[in-house]
Amino acid sequence: MGNGEERRPAALHVIVLGPGGGPQESNTTAFLVRSVGQNWRKGSIIAVDAGVHLSAITRLLRESMPSSVSVEPPHILTHGPFAGLSLPHRSADANAGYLTSSLIEACLVTHPHLDHISGFVVNTAGPPGARPKKVAGLPGTIQALKTHIFNNVIWPNLSDEGNGAGLLTYMRLVDGGSPTLGSGQGKGYAEVCDGLLVKVWAVSHGHCIEKHSHRGSTSSASGLHDPALHRSSSSRRAQGSISASQTPRRHSLLGQATLGNATSPAAPPRTSATAAAAAAAAAAAAATAAANSSPVDAGSGSGASIGGEREEMCVVDSSAYFIQEQESHREVLIFGDVEPDSLSLSPRNFPVWQEAASRIAAGSLAAIFIECSYDDSRSNDRLFGHLKPIFVIEELNVLAAEVAEVRHKSSRSTAEAAAESPWGRKRKRVVSDADVAGRARDSLAVAAADEPTSPRTSRQQRPNADVAPGGSDGDVALPQPFLVPPPSPPMTTRGQLAGLKVVLIHIKEVLSDDQPDIGAVILSEVQGHEKEAQLGCEFIVARAGQSFYL
Repeated sequence: MGNGEERRPAALHVIVLGPGGGPQESNTTAFLVRSVGQNWRKGSIIAVDAGVHLSAITRLLRESMPSSVSVEPPHILTHGPFAGLSLPHRSADANAGYLTSSLIEACLVTHPHLDHISGFVVNTAGPPGARPKKVAGLPGTIQALKTHIFNNVIWPNLSDEGNGAGLLTYMRLVDGGSPTLGSGQGKGYAEVCDGLLVKVWAVSHGHCIEKHSHRGSTSSASGLHDPALHRSSSSRRAQGSISASQTPRRHSLLGQATLGNATSPAAPPRTSATAAAAAAAAAAAAATAAANSSPVDAGSGSGASIGGEREEMCVVDSSAYFIQEQESHREVLIFGDVEPDSLSLSPRNFPVWQEAASRIAAGSLAAIFIECSYDDSRSNDRLFGHLKPIFVIEELNVLAAEVAEVRHKSSRSTAEAAAESPWGRKRKRVVSDADVAGRARDSLAVAAADEPTSPRTSRQQRPNADVAPGGSDGDVALPQPFLVPPPSPPMTTRGQLAGLKVVLIHIKEVLSDDQPDIGAVILSEVQGHEKEAQLGCEFIVARAGQSFYL
């Protein structure tokens, strides 16, 4: 939410079923999202990942249901994450079955790792609903589920493809949003259930542990042996090479935001701890690139050509979902597992932050759920495609810089529009020829000092264009110095994320007496970095059963 925005009625409701990243299998990643306006209607809920699912729903219902068996259904819950839900059965088990079969319309899968899908897979053995359950994700994620899970070996083929049972239907989403769907604020979004629209972006989650390369047109570890997917992936890689050209700008933002900008008086001072952590991150990135290079790709960065084919490092795909409430356009951004761009062999977070920045500036993005698997003591070479607090702040600094740029462009456009209005464009005055010439010279001097100039500004710089013929007194349209936008002030990330909730998820439990609550450690470290960065956002460690009304 933007600075100073009045509190609006909640439009989105997010329930945390599983906030963890293992090794405890009872707490792995899973969320439920619904439109508040749909009021618990049939098919109005979506699951985002399902490392745990039915068992977590059953437990939360049991904790919220009345203990007295004399209460006859239907019964409306008055507290807990499912408050307001009318339950048609007496037992928590039966009500959980009703909720999963009738109310949950789809499951969005960020990537096909077991800690994100195992609950959903096992729960397909439960009573089916009246229509197939949607399983949505990137094409590579869907292909991996088809090839490696619902393949009649690991689990029966319950899908409606390949002569399956028809209990599931796959929904393949377009990376970056579909150009043919939606309009206005919903452009590119796909409707997955009543009241909710989604847009997905691919992000990187480390590389294959063998550090091998793939010959061919794709380096993704998801969805192998699918020619159609390979063709689309080839196109995406072509786009990725364009995005790579933006990397220097992105890292310059990191340098200004994370390490402190010496030219900006608004930038927070750099402490030795942050400087050391950032230096370590940069060194690790260089070491990772060097360790994974080979004679094959030494001359081409991420890949080289051999016999007309690309040889590229195998990067693990994950995704991030923008989920939008259809009426209010309120949004939440939920990441799957993700690594920092500064360490990635295929950095893809920046486009997500660009998309999020416009939403934050408009006041529509209320919260970001992002992983923070380890604390800062974890060495970079053992992150395995995950984040730790220093990198969470590093990524959010990039987001804050993009928000600052969006807001600056918006305010500049507003100022230019005001200057070009009839009140700002012309003034009736009686002036001498010398006065006209002097003002024209002043206007040219101001315009020369501001780069770049717009075509309209350039046209207004011609000293004789708007002078009355013959230099006679009369109505004169004077070139005004204030029409030229002032030089851009140094960008500051301070306070740019005020009002935004950042919920830390996928925290991996430490099975040790020495550190029983790793979540508290991670939160303390993130807040320490935030004290220096002063981005303005609120950090929350996700807990099972939490309910977020946004």
